[in-house]
Amino acid sequence: MCKHGTVKKTEFPQQVRRLLPHQHLSFDNIIAMEQHVFPHDESYRRYKHLDGSPSPDRFGFGRDETGNLTHECIVERLNVMLWKENTIYNYDRFITTASTSADAAAKPPPHHDPMRRVNPEWRSQITKWSYGVVDHFHMSRECVAVSMNIFDRFFANEKEKASMNKVLLVSCAALSIGIKQMEVNELSLNALARFSRGKYTPAQIIDMEWKIVASLDFYLNPPTVISFVMHFILFLPHEINERDRNELVDFARFVTELSVADSFFVGNKPAPSVIAASAIIISLQRCTLSNSTLSTIIEIHYCDIILEQIGIDAADSRLKETLHRLQLLLKKNKRE
Repeated sequence: MCKHGTVKKTEFPQQVRRLLPHQHLSFDNIIAMEQHVFPHDESYRRYKHLDGSPSPDRFGFGRDETGNLTHECIVERLNVMLWKENTIYNYDRFITTASTSADAAAKPPPHHDPMRRVNPEWRSQITKWSYGVVDHFHMSRECVAVSMNIFDRFFANEKEKASMNKVLLVSCAALSIGIKQMEVNELSLNALARFSRGKYTPAQIIDMEWKIVASLDFYLNPPTVISFVMHFILFLPHEINERDRNELVDFARFVTELSVADSFFVGNKPAPSVIAASAIIISLQRCTLSNSTLSTIIEIHYCDIILEQIGIDAADSRLKETLHRLQLLLKKNKRE
């Protein structure tokens, strides 16, 4: 990776030491266990779109939590995220069927319903509850995006329709894992148990955490929609003033959070990168921006850059479908 960028330690090759079941699943444990690595043949580079990319000096790149990033570094990070969403975190890899045959999970069934194991309304309520928990403890809302991705992939790998009791327990454990991935400080399991209104003990949550990481083979660090959004924002031309930039980020973040709660987006179709691009496009259309920001040339050029990075164009059916769905969600939430 580039010298200015910081990538999670979980993304680098390392020897993996399986922990005993009785050991506590801490952040450091997850760092030590996650097995996905950069492919030695650099196959992720096939998602790179450098030809025709704008010159770095034409952009005033912003800052994220890792500091100043060059154009090359942003593109490289996006390439890795695209590789991950299309390979090791592709939802179809985790689908299994009710069949007990050895090759049951080898190929996803036709017309697979991602919500066949979980009631969509339950999932929506769980997402809202999870946002309430992280807000209470002043944690990043991206924890919820990670936890719901873990939640969805876990149930894709389940053979039986889930009971309400199991769904709630998995949601607690998935949120705990998501927080360990995204936050420096862990959330006390006692506190999480209290937020479950005493329905589950810390021991039950820990036990379910281990079942989840075993089921997902330690793939716990998915690229999220908001992560793509924050990287796309770094491509904003320097002409965009700080007020407009912040407004775009805030609205795009709101749109991505709506997508996390919507079961329509379960199953990696469309992929997180397409949802993120759609959120940016809608934000450009909906925000009250200054005239300079709304310049047609700048807006079209910026959208083209984003779509080029993820390998689609404005006529792509996935983009159109995603834009339509997000517009419906915005109308439903009365934020037009």
